[in-house]
Amino acid sequence: MKYTIIRRVKFSHGTDYVNVIKEADTFEEAMKFKVAAEMLESKDSENVIQILINTDDAFDFTQKPLMLTDEVKQAS
Repeated sequence: MKYTIIRRVKFSHGTDYVNVIKEADTFEEAMKFKVAAEMLESKDSENVIQILINTDDAFDFTQKPLMLTDEVKQAS
């Protein structure tokens, strides 16, 4: 499954400009890219950084645990 990290620039007249920043193969990579892109934005910026997935992959994404089972055992 591919994860696409985008920057959404909102304009005052209601339309958005979408810019693809990076593609990632894992959710962890996508989160790292998203956080890095958010750090590069200025504090007063109204741009939004988002992670997009293909709608065909959405069901598979919801069925996978976000934490590994070993990490869950360590957390409890």
